[in-house]
Amino acid sequence: MAYRFYSIITFLLLASLVPHAQVEGCTDKAAINYDAKAIVSNGSCRYAPISIMPILKCIQPTSLAENSGMIFWDNLLWQINDSGGLPVLYAMDTLTNSIVRSVKIQDAYNLDWEDIAQDESYLYVGDFGNNFNGARPKFIIYKISKSDLLNKIDNNVVKPTIIQFTYEDQPISPVVLPANSTDWDCEAMISYNEKLYLFTKQWKGNKTVLYELSKEEGTQVAFRRDSMDVGGLITGADVDLVTQRIVLTGYSFLGERFMYLLYDFKGNNILRGNKRKISLLGPQQTESVAFVNSNYIFIGSESFSILKQRLEALSLIDFFK
Repeated sequence: MAYRFYSIITFLLLASLVPHAQVEGCTDKAAINYDAKAIVSNGSCRYAPISIMPILKCIQPTSLAENSGMIFWDNLLWQINDSGGLPVLYAMDTLTNSIVRSVKIQDAYNLDWEDIAQDESYLYVGDFGNNFNGARPKFIIYKISKSDLLNKIDNNVVKPTIIQFTYEDQPISPVVLPANSTDWDCEAMISYNEKLYLFTKQWKGNKTVLYELSKEEGTQVAFRRDSMDVGGLITGADVDLVTQRIVLTGYSFLGERFMYLLYDFKGNNILRGNKRKISLLGPQQTESVAFVNSNYIFIGSESFSILKQRLEALSLIDFFK
């Protein structure tokens, strides 16, 4: 009898040490399927359709008519142009909406620059556009020291180091295709957790594929990590490291533009958290996005037909109350 008593006590003590199972589900109160019992987000949240009109901040200078990537750093908005543009970083004072610095990247060529990312020490300029015929065998990222930019204000030329990469699943000898028909085009990049992450622009698949890439100079391989059906073409990305939120911009094949807010993901499982799609009103060719702070972003659109190159602003506060 004593043996049975002590066995029960031992069982109860062991049971008390086992952590309670954490209920997975939708933890976002803004979602239509919010689960109050859920403790761990599993990326299952669904949202009611929503449309919003960004606020026009300014018409960009003609030197940024094809702005394709930007980041906010040192109280300036750093931007680039895409294919055929000068190999130059343009720094804009967003109080006066004027370009205050133009920094040439030494020994660089703008075949098809598409986005900028940053970490604490470096800027990364991605020359990885591939929509002309889909046959680029290699891609380039220019890695630029922030200290060089700060220390050479009177000499607006900086020398980068080079990251050259290929995709692990792209054919070794890419086949020439008609324009705008490859699935290995890319216009969006972020720096996160010591890696670079690329969000591709699938012309056929209507998805984005997430690739992970080392920041080390030299030849690298971009490893495929995940994918997401976005219903269009992803054209820009940025991350706020304070809140660990990511914003993607893009547009559909009908020209309807949108953005995705990615958040509540674990580790580097970027596409496994909440994915909220927001329609952006206004007929623009949106190409870039940058966090100014945790609650505020800038959105860049290049000139197209009768549309002027625009810089817009948007608050995210209402989405994260």
